[in-house]
Formats: sequence, structure tokens, C-alpha cells
Amino acid sequence: MGTLFEITVLKNGLSQEKAGAAIDSAFAEVKRLEKQMSEWIPDSPIALTARYAGVRPVVVTDELVELVEKSLTISEQTGGEFDISFKPLGRLWDVMNRKEPPEDFQIKEILGLVNYKNILLDKANNTIYLKKPGMAIGLGAIAKGYAVSRVESKLAEAGISDFIINAGGDLYFSGNRNGEPWSCGIRDPDENANVLLRFKIKSDCAVVTSGNYERFFMFEGKKYHHIIDPRTGYPGTGTKSVTVFAKDAAFADAYATAFFLLGYERSLKIANKNKDLAFIMIDGNGAILKSGNLASFANGTTLDAQ
Repeated sequence: MGTLFEITVLKNGLSQEKAGAAIDSAFAEVKRLEKQMSEWIPDSPIALTARYAGVRPVVVTDELVELVEKSLTISEQTGGEFDISFKPLGRLWDVMNRKEPPEDFQIKEILGLVNYKNILLDKANNTIYLKKPGMAIGLGAIAKGYAVSRVESKLAEAGISDFIINAGGDLYFSGNRNGEPWSCGIRDPDENANVLLRFKIKSDCAVVTSGNYERFFMFEGKKYHHIIDPRTGYPGTGTKSVTVFAKDAAFADAYATAFFLLGYERSLKIANKNKDLAFIMIDGNGAILKSGNLASFANGTTLDAQ
């Protein structure tokens, strides 16, 4: 999935063999999902939906149906700020290889291909149809989280209750560390080698951060990062980073992207309606903003002295 997956478990009475077998099973699950969900694998179901965009529906797996359904639900809730049909925009910007932004006319041309409402999901027949030729789905903002959820299930099925999953910064914490809460931190988006906030995890949950410091290029003194607003076609502004806490890792992954683009007030309205969701946002001025339900997931959030 284009990143490093790391699983840390406390055996707590399990044999080395059983713990190792559970971890092996978890990694096998990630590989299985990648074969379905990576647009970089030419014959993956998700890649085929792009190949046959505007031509015909493509039969996909149950997992893809579930994930795309989740994605479309989040798109509705966020007014389209989260949109898995953004892929043509992401391909155009390609921030890790560009040295200057694309032309305005190029962005306008591509924007016509970006609209989650043109993704037709047929749950009865397990098909996905992209209505316009040139459309493509990119699951980079939710697939890792989904895979983390599946890994969590595999470990739980094996009787492992105390563990951390790290999928390129998408974290899931379960149980505790020898009776003590797991601890975590948020990087300073301006000095990302430093930890800005530290906190202790109170309940099993995913913790996912999206920031403008992860992938970007500079042009004429301005930063162009990889979190593209699907409504404007340009990188989002007004936010430096968002860390989302959620019971479901796929939701945490997706909302981290959406909240980055939505800003504090609109994100807060969504979080206030969902007790299984909370966030910490660092806005464009460096202010630290939190949702009211954060205490359900973590405590001890303080500015780090270092």
C-alpha cells in the first residue's frame, strides 16, 4: 500500500509461535487487500474501474463494496470535501515529482472528472461504475485505515488484546502496555522532527494525522502540499495538521483528510454528532483546536516542553 506496516504485540501468555502466526496472518491480510485496492496494480479491481470508466460496470469484491460505500457516506457528510474520485487531480499534481504547480486550465479540465456522485455502486451485483471516461478512484485516504481495521480484527481473533498497529502513521492502539496506557504524540507541523503534543490513550482507537508537511514542494516561496481540495483543485489552506481519533480506523483515515479541508467549525459540527470521533487541529496560525469529545479517547494533552 505504498507504506510500511508495523505491528507490535505484547504476548501476555501467548507462545512465540502463536503470536508470530497471528502477525503473519495479519500481514497476509494486508497483502490480500492491496491486490484489490491499489490503483498501481494494473489488473486490480479498483484499477479496472478506471479502465472501464464510462464504458461498463466492473465486478468487485465485497471489501471494495464496503469501503466505497463508507467513502460515499463520508463524502455526503463532508459536502464532497472527501472524494475518492479525486485521483485524476492527484495524478496531475504529483507533488513528489513536480517543481511548479500545474496551469489553471489543466486543473479546470480535470475538475470535471472529480465528483463522487458519478460513482455508481451496485451492492446487489457487487459492481462499481464510473460514469465519465477518464474518471478514476484513489483510495489512498482510506484504504490504509481499512487495512488497519482488518489487522486489528485478525489479532483480536487470535486472542491478542494489547498491541499497536502502525501503517505509515495511521495508528491503532488496543489494550495497554503492562497495565499502563499507550502513549502517543503529535508532531509540530513547522518543526516536524519535534513533538508538539503528548497524550495517553484511554480506550481502543485509531489515531491518524494528516498534515501539510508530509509531502509537498515549494514554488516561489509558497508550499504546495498533497492534500488537494476536490472542489477547487488546489491544495487546502488554513490548516497545518489534523489528528483524528476514532473507533474505526478507516473513518479516522478519511476524516483526517476531510477535516484538514473543512476547517475547525465545520469539522466540529461533524464530530459533535458522532461520539466515536474526535480530533485535534492545528490551524494555519498555529492555534491548537480540539473537539469537545476528545476526553473519551485520550487525556493529558499538553504542549511538549521539548
